[in-house]
Amino acid sequence: MLSGACLVAGCAATVHDPSARREGRDARPAPTAVAPARGLDASALLAVLPDGASPFAPALTRVAPEPAQGRGAKVADVEGCAECHADVALQWGRSAHAFASFDNPVYRTVVDGFRHDRGEEKSQFCGGCHDPALLLDGAMRAEIKPADARARAGVSCRVCHGVTHARADGNGSYDLDLGATVVPRDGEPESRLRHRATVARATLRTAEMCATCHKAFLDPSTGNAAHLVGQDDATPWARSAFAGSHGARIDDDVERRRCQDCHMPAVDVVLGDAGAKRGKVRSHEFLGGHTWLAAMLGDRQLTARAASFLKGRVSLDVAAVRVGGARTLLGTDPAAVREDDAVVLDLVMRNLDVGHAFPGGVRDAQDTWLEVVVTDASGARVAEAGAAHAARGDDPTAYQLASYAADASGARRVLRETHLFRAPVYDHTLPARDAAVVSYAMLAPRGAARYPLRVEARLRHRSRNLALARAACAASRTQRGRAFVAERARPPKPPHALDPCAEQPITDVASASAVLSLAGAAGAPAVEGARAFARAFAYGLGEMHALQERLDDARAPLEAALASATTDRERAMALGALAELGMRQGRVDEAFARAREADDAASRARANAVAMQRVRAEALLVPWKLAEAAPLFGEVASRSPRDDGAWSSLAVALGGAGSPAAALEAAQRGLALSPRDADMLRVQAIALADLGAIPGRAVAARDAFAERRPPDDAPAIRAKCSAHVPGCALERVPAHVRRMRQP
Repeated sequence: MLSGACLVAGCAATVHDPSARREGRDARPAPTAVAPARGLDASALLAVLPDGASPFAPALTRVAPEPAQGRGAKVADVEGCAECHADVALQWGRSAHAFASFDNPVYRTVVDGFRHDRGEEKSQFCGGCHDPALLLDGAMRAEIKPADARARAGVSCRVCHGVTHARADGNGSYDLDLGATVVPRDGEPESRLRHRATVARATLRTAEMCATCHKAFLDPSTGNAAHLVGQDDATPWARSAFAGSHGARIDDDVERRRCQDCHMPAVDVVLGDAGAKRGKVRSHEFLGGHTWLAAMLGDRQLTARAASFLKGRVSLDVAAVRVGGARTLLGTDPAAVREDDAVVLDLVMRNLDVGHAFPGGVRDAQDTWLEVVVTDASGARVAEAGAAHAARGDDPTAYQLASYAADASGARRVLRETHLFRAPVYDHTLPARDAAVVSYAMLAPRGAARYPLRVEARLRHRSRNLALARAACAASRTQRGRAFVAERARPPKPPHALDPCAEQPITDVASASAVLSLAGAAGAPAVEGARAFARAFAYGLGEMHALQERLDDARAPLEAALASATTDRERAMALGALAELGMRQGRVDEAFARAREADDAASRARANAVAMQRVRAEALLVPWKLAEAAPLFGEVASRSPRDDGAWSSLAVALGGAGSPAAALEAAQRGLALSPRDADMLRVQAIALADLGAIPGRAVAARDAFAERRPPDDAPAIRAKCSAHVPGCALERVPAHVRRMRQP
């Protein structure tokens, strides 16, 4: 890895990018030489272009040996693997991978609508990840009939275990080996080794393999008007401490984890699986937020395991009460209000243990919300927000942890109509290790006998919004839906059909409570030690997402976190956050001073403090000192090599500082991770033009950026949402105050 200083100097380097297609070259891995600023060889300057080459486009799946036609049945075969891997097959058979295809009524409802509106060929976009068996045989280009066994294949054993290479694009960007699988034979140890070589390749154990499908983009090839980022759990993970990227902040000592470490833990075998090691196999249930899938199967034990997997991953806290201009941090000072006070409660959520956003997956269709209820001493309800959402699904007082994907009119699309998405409006999901503050306003009741008041809050989750659930239930009762249920009883899968009319389970991921006393009465006791630090620190992080004029609200909780810190790591975390606050407020001297203190504390704690280099670099952007900021961004990128955002910041800084050769190198490093990132494609195009690249390559780079730039009409669409959709304008305001219902 090159140092930031080397990058700033524009030294020569070779970028080996196996995931990118280069203009005029084969799509296989090829080096790109970035020449030094002087003595340039224009022929050595190549453009890293997004990949679009696949016989199954818009899916980016590739197969070998070709042709793939006729291989769908082989890919769909699970029984052959189950003969030796009974435990894994049993687990897989009740997983989201097993029910990824048309026998999943939710997916079928969505993809049938897509195919009706945009045509069957474009639906190959879905097939690369949901329907490999159909895709390989070209069957996604025709009518999908209930009797087709390939439409029940899902993501089978031979898909994941046949992947030889994972490319960074997403949309099914994997290379699949369709060659013969060596079957182990008794008494032939060599056959066992050959079997492992063909089904347990190194790619299988990487997060990059999962990313090929858990990362997606939308563009004209998928029926959209412009390029948009789609479902993406891979990029947030790569930018997080779980992937070893520490550019966001100084944090707790977070264990590095891949997708498999969380979603495929080792479990005991019960059927004698031949792949077991010390009596365990990696779970193939792929637990996540799939509580509804388990309920549709009628599997209570699986439903309980899925719910248990979710609980505690996010923390919830009633952190503060505000009356007038005064704010009380609950647990550190007595919490007291007066009759008829206008009270604001600040609730704080922090994503502690999810390596991507919470909730993840298809954020536009998720149904996760906050429910807050305030009762008096007799138990009578004083105020509430979100309490009607469980039954209604559209409670306007509920804070929903979901993204708003708008169509051309600014209206929200809630049925996974991805082809109608035109612009993102807002995203209320929680990034990994980040926090959010949600504020609620109420009027304190009259009558001393009603006190103390009790605040109860719950963070609640169900897999999909009720509108989509109702649509899937209705579609399952049509003639086509009933035919798929009937066919599901046929081999090769067990005869378990999913019932989308089953009630969705609701999981309480986290809960919190607080007591509000009447002024003059005793308040809640103070909270000491590590918990006091964690609460104040999370509150401060959440407040840093507020509008610029409210940013200073983060200062008091962060100072409280610093005061309650009991270790050097905690001091480094609080000081680092205060340094970032100074940077965001344009206080460059303060940012640098706090960053020095944070570095010292982090050094004593042996904590990773590279985030302070990012803070310094971004502080230097305020006075436009790009040349000074660039080496700092370079250090962040070199120490967090998976973080595409770090490479993007470096590329932009170098380009602005007048170092096109170094900017080109940084951009191409980042494009190896995120081939469609508009900022890095722009830097690449400008740098190639500045460096005198061969005209065709410069034009190809420019066109690649133009095709993936943010939609020009996105601001107008968001404005339509604000003007015409009730509540939209307020939801777009970070950290606004929500009015609670009161009798």
